[in-house]
Amino acid sequence: MKILVRYVLKAIAAPLLGGMFTFTSVFLGAHLISLMRMAEKYHLSVSYILQLLSLMIPQNLTYGASISVLLAVLLGIGNLSSHSETVAMRAGGLSYIKLATPILIVGLSVSIFGVVLNEYVVPISLQTYERLKVEAISKEASGTIYQFNKVFQDKDVEKLIYADTYEPKGKQFRNLLIQELVRGKLQRTISASAMYWDGKGWYFTQAQIYQYTNDSFFPITVNKGRVNYDLNITPKDIEQFNTDPEDQSITELHHYIEKFGHGVERQQLLVDFHNKLAIPFASLVFAILGTPLALRMQRRGNAAGFGLCIIYIIVWYAFMGIGGSLARGGSIPAFLGAWLPNIVLTGYGLFVFVKVKS
Repeated sequence: MKILVRYVLKAIAAPLLGGMFTFTSVFLGAHLISLMRMAEKYHLSVSYILQLLSLMIPQNLTYGASISVLLAVLLGIGNLSSHSETVAMRAGGLSYIKLATPILIVGLSVSIFGVVLNEYVVPISLQTYERLKVEAISKEASGTIYQFNKVFQDKDVEKLIYADTYEPKGKQFRNLLIQELVRGKLQRTISASAMYWDGKGWYFTQAQIYQYTNDSFFPITVNKGRVNYDLNITPKDIEQFNTDPEDQSITELHHYIEKFGHGVERQQLLVDFHNKLAIPFASLVFAILGTPLALRMQRRGNAAGFGLCIIYIIVWYAFMGIGGSLARGGSIPAFLGAWLPNIVLTGYGLFVFVKVKS
């Protein structure tokens, strides 16, 4: 029995590795076109372009690996099925479940590999890519974030922060306005020309503070000394505000959503968060789908397997687009929107598996 399992794994190993290389290369080729245009515009060297391109490998590998699982199963198991080898395995006592188990383990392993990449490797590579890209067009990587606007819940107080600029290098806001609301009612406003981070907390030196009570308000003017303000966010958090969700790890994005996610933005960020898990786990989904499809491929060549792979990849991306669009618009939960293609294709794969088994 172990010999048959090894034989099945050997059948899908070559197309799996070949598919990873091929699909990752195709995705990188699309990036290379845009990089070549940038190289021509900004006179970048070949080594610089190759360095930028190499930083895109981890992200594209996560996409290519999932597709490769489906291709490997359709080609590898499809070849065994077309030569009636799966029939011989069944006659030798290998059930469909036992035949599918090593394939599902491979799919699960590739999925876990993708999640690990999304958590530890992809964010670092993409952030480095963006930094080098900014440097390539001669801009400061730590440039100013203009018109900083943020709403977040700090314990029982909702804080609305508006600033003309935030300077990452100096870790300070310029022309700042803070509004504090408790249960939707304005409690205090702070208007300051600047507020800076000293390594432990935020301080402003010149400000006008208005404290509101039930039927009146009174102003407090600060023009001497400095006042500590409990903002409950750090410069690192602020830098994350300006970081694309795609460039953040799963843990970082979850922390950001829980601490700062608000309203429509929270819903959209939740879709991005679930995508970071749903996309890698497409590998397991394609293993579930590909196994029964391959077992039904009697006397069909590699072209048929490749054709089926393309068709179901298009279907997966179509449901991904539909689910993502509905979820970002708030029509369905973020979890359902991100996982919709996996749910649909898993359901269909199990349906086909039952028919093949029967």
